[in-house]
Amino acid sequence: MNALNLDKLNLVAPYSVWCVEEGVYGFKTDYDIFFRIYFYPDETIWKNGAYEFGIINDSQKASPNDSKVRDTVFHLIENFFENNPDILLYQCETGDNKQSFRDRLFLRWVKSYEDTDRFFVKVSMVVAEEIEHYAALIIQRGNPHFESIVSDFDSFMGFFQNKPNTLPNTK
Repeated sequence: MNALNLDKLNLVAPYSVWCVEEGVYGFKTDYDIFFRIYFYPDETIWKNGAYEFGIINDSQKASPNDSKVRDTVFHLIENFFENNPDILLYQCETGDNKQSFRDRLFLRWVKSYEDTDRFFVKVSMVVAEEIEHYAALIIQRGNPHFESIVSDFDSFMGFFQNKPNTLPNTK
């Protein structure tokens, strides 16, 4: 992954963003909440060119409805795509059982994003071991492999949505 252009990013993002480590960026809100945004290579569906994208509230405090967080996150996504023509896979954290809330919040952010036509976002949910897992595909609409990327994502998520609960008897 090419590093994000922090100089350019910090000209437009409401919160100042800095590099925490390779592929990980941080910012602190007006409410003293520290967020980490990460972009890690992900080979779950594609062998290369895909990155897992995540948002972590390191302060573990409730974050008020702060549009500056949404705007900063979307400026990070825009900057990622300006420097990388790749695929983002967003997964909602499941550790505290608030993943459905995170999914709804992310979808609300996407719908309120001003440059909606630039990106394609597709959300899918699968249940594994009685836990709901939400994942989203984020790609640029102009990606030359758009149709095959969406098809691969649908096939992958469909496999898990239709996965049998028990293994077939192999005896």
